[in-house]
Amino acid sequence: MKQKRVIIKCGMFDEELDKALEPLKELYDIRYIRLHPGYHCNIEELERRLEEALQSDLIKDKSDVRIFYGSKCLPDMPDFSKKHGVKVLPTSNCLSAMVGDKKLMELERDKTMVLTPSWISKLFMAQENVPSFLRWDETDFKINFGRYDRCLILETTEPPDDEKILEIYDLFGNPIIETTPCSLDHFTQLVKEFMI
Repeated sequence: MKQKRVIIKCGMFDEELDKALEPLKELYDIRYIRLHPGYHCNIEELERRLEEALQSDLIKDKSDVRIFYGSKCLPDMPDFSKKHGVKVLPTSNCLSAMVGDKKLMELERDKTMVLTPSWISKLFMAQENVPSFLRWDETDFKINFGRYDRCLILETTEPPDDEKILEIYDLFGNPIIETTPCSLDHFTQLVKEFMI
């Protein structure tokens, strides 16, 4: 009999999580509650949305819940997890989930911003699909990302095409943009252990 799991996830994990869960579908009956990417920019809103998600009719037993947010997405995530009796992904954020904290620190050296194709696709979502407090204009992007000299895209899924690369170049203030192959082995193992 399959074990039930209710995954509350940041939309940033969409593509990679589908791949990582594929070999586990025989073991688990999985239901999803997807939150819009970017709520970590407003921690009060993220906490409110997580608490709402935990009230879902999909959840009968909190031991079935797995929250796919990192500990840095909500500063008091350990307390939140303990308070609600749910498991939270044992990683800092979505990028460290892909490669590990140590590897991410190495990749981020020398003013390097690390992104995934999933992250990039969410940046260019139609603004009407984005909560109002997450709508950034060109100035917001420059302020938040202009400090980077380089953008490294981890090819966890299909990398962005040349047109998207040019858009990123303009949006972030003309950094050097590079891509690098990135296996999902680390993330897949993390997911496998987390689902138990």
